[in-house]
Amino acid sequence: MRKKIRQGKTYFKGTSILLKKRCTISAQNLVKKADSSGSLRLLFEDRSTLRRTSVASSSGTLRMLFDCASGRSRSVREALPKPSRRAPEPVSNLSQRSLEAEPKVSRRAEEVSLYSDFCLTNFAPTSAFHAVGLEFSSGSHRVTPIKTRCRPDENPMKCKNSTGIAQKMVEDFQQGGDARLTYGVESERSVLRFFKSICKAFVFRVNTLLGSIGQVVQQALKCFLFVADYKRAYRMILTCLFLCLVSMFSLSAQTPRKDSGADGLSSLAALKPGDKIPDAVWNQPLELNYFNGKKKTIKFADLKGKLILLDFWSTGCPSCIEGIPKMEWIQQRFTGNIQIIMVNSKRNKDTAKRIKTRFEKFKADFNFTPSLPTVLDDTIFTALFAHNTLPALAVVDTYGVFIAMTSSHSLTDKNIQALLDGNAVLKNEGNYKNLTRSAAEPLLDTVGVHYISAFGGYRNHYLPVYPNLNHKNGTTFLQMGNQSLQFMLFQAYGQALKGFRQNDLVIDARLGRQFKEKLLNVNSTQNKYWYQFYTDDSVSRPQFADIFCREFQNYFKIAVARKSDSIELYKIRFSDKIKTILTSGKASIARFQGIGEEAFYQNIPIGLFLQNLFYAFDLPTELKEKENFNIDITIPAGFVRWTEQEKLTFLNERGIVFSAVKEYRSYPLVYPIY
Repeated sequence: MRKKIRQGKTYFKGTSILLKKRCTISAQNLVKKADSSGSLRLLFEDRSTLRRTSVASSSGTLRMLFDCASGRSRSVREALPKPSRRAPEPVSNLSQRSLEAEPKVSRRAEEVSLYSDFCLTNFAPTSAFHAVGLEFSSGSHRVTPIKTRCRPDENPMKCKNSTGIAQKMVEDFQQGGDARLTYGVESERSVLRFFKSICKAFVFRVNTLLGSIGQVVQQALKCFLFVADYKRAYRMILTCLFLCLVSMFSLSAQTPRKDSGADGLSSLAALKPGDKIPDAVWNQPLELNYFNGKKKTIKFADLKGKLILLDFWSTGCPSCIEGIPKMEWIQQRFTGNIQIIMVNSKRNKDTAKRIKTRFEKFKADFNFTPSLPTVLDDTIFTALFAHNTLPALAVVDTYGVFIAMTSSHSLTDKNIQALLDGNAVLKNEGNYKNLTRSAAEPLLDTVGVHYISAFGGYRNHYLPVYPNLNHKNGTTFLQMGNQSLQFMLFQAYGQALKGFRQNDLVIDARLGRQFKEKLLNVNSTQNKYWYQFYTDDSVSRPQFADIFCREFQNYFKIAVARKSDSIELYKIRFSDKIKTILTSGKASIARFQGIGEEAFYQNIPIGLFLQNLFYAFDLPTELKEKENFNIDITIPAGFVRWTEQEKLTFLNERGIVFSAVKEYRSYPLVYPIY
C-alpha cells in the first residue's frame, strides 16, 4: 500500500484516523522548498522579490492556466529531491547574485520592494511556496482572490498577515468546521497525502470551471505582462474603472432624460431677439432655490403667459447683489403679471457655502433676505441667452418670444407696461465687444489718416469707455464712448467746473428745460455719445484738453463760463416732519426711471436724493445742514411738470424745506453758442 501511495494512488480506508494523525504534524516543519517553474518565472518575473517555486498538478489545470511547458506533468513526489540520510536541508536554486547585482529596474529608489502581491497567485518571497491565491469553498464553484503579504526576511508560515497552508488546514479540520481549501502544493510526502485526499474531490470541479476560461485568462495574463508588471496593471484597471464611472455620472448629470421632457437641450443655440423659446426648454423641470434654504420644483411652462425676467448674477458681482432688492420691488409692484427669476450660471463656479456666506452678510447689513427664487449651476439659460458681462437681464414676453438682453435701467414702468401689452422694443445688449472700459474698436479707421476728431451717437454692444490718451510710434489716440452729455460736459470744461457739482450748475434760460432734462438724464441711451481723436503727431494732455473743448462747443453748441455774481438759489434745511420719511432700515433701492416718471428711494442718504432731485427746480440748490441720514420716499410721476410752488409744498410736507435766497457767490454758467 505504501508503494502504491508513492505511485500516486490514494486509499480512503481509515481516512479519518489517518487525516487526524497527519494533521497534528506541524506544517512548518514539513514544507520543503521546491524548484521553480520557468514559465511562472517568465510570467511574473520580479527579480527583487519573486523566487522560483514549483507548481505541479496531475490534473494539468495549473499547467494550462499558467501556460506551463507541454509534456507529462510530474507528480509532486517526482518533483521532490530524493531522501538523504543527512540532516534535511532546504532545496533551493535561488540566484546566487546579491541584491546589488540585480537589475536596478526591479527596485524603486535603489531599494528592494518589501512586498510581493498577486491577485490570482501569491508567491512567497522565500524559497518555500506559500499559497496559491485561488481559494475554493467546499461545495461551491465560487472563487475568492486571496492576498497575503510577507517580508523577504520572514518565514511565510509565521507571517502575521497569513497562516501557513498546512497549519491552517489542520486547525480548521480539528475544529470540525467547513474547511476552506487553498489549492496548492506542499513539498512533504505526509502533507501531500493529506492534500491529495482532500483536493482530488475538487479537481474535477476546478477543471470544469477553469478549463472553459483558461484560454481567456491566459491571454489576459499575457496582456498584463505586455502592459506592465502586476501592480501597475492593477492600478491601471482601477483607474479605468473609476474614469468610466465618473464619465457615466457626468453624462447622466448633463444629458437630459427622454422622460424629463428635455429632449433637444444638448443642441440648444443662443437665441436672437424675436426667436421663440424652444419647446424643450418649456418642458424642462426647474428647481427654484430660495435664500431662506427652501426649494421648489416647477416646469418652466408654468410661467407661460407671464412676462419672464431672468436676472443673471454671481456672488462676485457687487452690482448684481445691490440690484436684487430693486428687482424684488419690481416683482411686488407687478405681482401676477411678471415673474423674475435669478440665475446663477455654472460657469460662475459659485458654491453653496459662498452663496450662504454672502447673503448672511447681506442680511447683517440690511436685515433683509431676498424672496426671489434663483436657479443654481445653470447651463440651459446661460446657453440660450448669450451674455459675457454681469449683471445681465434676459426678457421673454408673454408670448414666449425672446425680446432682448438688457439691464435693469430699462425696466421702467413705461417699458414694463409696453412689454405686457406686447409692443415694447428694447435694445439687445447681450455680448459686449469690449470687456474693458479703457479700450474698444475705433469709431473710425485710422489707416492712412493724418487727423480725426469726431463725435458719434450711442454704440450698441459696447461698454462705456473712459478717456485714455495713448501715444504710440509718434501718434496720439483717444476714445471716450457711450458716455452721457453731462460726462462729456465735465470733460470739456474740467477747469471751469472744478470744485462744482451738478447741483451748482446754472442753466441759461435760452437753453430751455428740454436741454436741462437732456443734460441730467444720464441713463437714457439717447443722451449718450462717442468721441474719437487721432493724429499722426504727438499731443500732450493739456493740448488735447483745448482741442476737445473746441470740438465739444462745435458739436453741441454750448459752452461753460465760471462767473462770480449775486444769484438766487435754494437753501435746504429739515423740519420735524422729516421723521415721517426716515428709513425703516430695509435694503437700499434707488429707482430713478427718467424725467417725468416715478422715482423710488429706499434707505438712501438724503444728500444723494437731493443731488438727483435738483433737475426739477429752476434754481441751484445747496444743502445748508450737513446731516447724514437715510430716507424712504417716492417722487410721483410728472413731478417735474408741476409748478414750482407745488413741488416745494410736496417736499415741505415731508420735512424738506426749500428757502429761496440771494447771495454773492461763484457759479458755473451753461450758455448756448450761436
